[in-house]
Amino acid sequence: MKALTGILGAAVVVALTGCGGGVSNEESMPNPGEEGGTVSAMASVTKTLYYEGACWWLKCANGNNATGACGYGCSDSRLGLARDYSWRLSCGQSVQVSANGRSASAIVWDSSCCGVFEGTDALLTRLAISHGDGWCVAKGNFGYGYGQATATFTY
Repeated sequence: MKALTGILGAAVVVALTGCGGGVSNEESMPNPGEEGGTVSAMASVTKTLYYEGACWWLKCANGNNATGACGYGCSDSRLGLARDYSWRLSCGQSVQVSANGRSASAIVWDSSCCGVFEGTDALLTRLAISHGDGWCVAKGNFGYGYGQATATFTY
């Protein structure tokens, strides 16, 4: 048993020093984007931005008060964004959206029903994306509107 303990102890020392786990007085250099103790690296993705629909249409088509997945409530004047199914965006997060040579800062207020990025009336107007609402009689009895463009989302 004593021999086994000695071998295991030696293996731990070798593993710690061989893998850089030993104590060192040298501080490692920060990773790019981490200077100053905060992570400042940004990520971006280019996908199609679709028109989500005006609040009256969302309320009618969904048969509810259109509070959105984040609970903020629908607003046609908010520069808002419904996120796709991705984990990368969270409620209330600010996302820079660029399309047609224009850019706007939008807030994530909803999750898309269809796994795509969707923008509010105000966001599509700011980005000069032509759009319009469909028709709606009641929940489940509606036609979709139009409006889409390739956009870059930086977060």
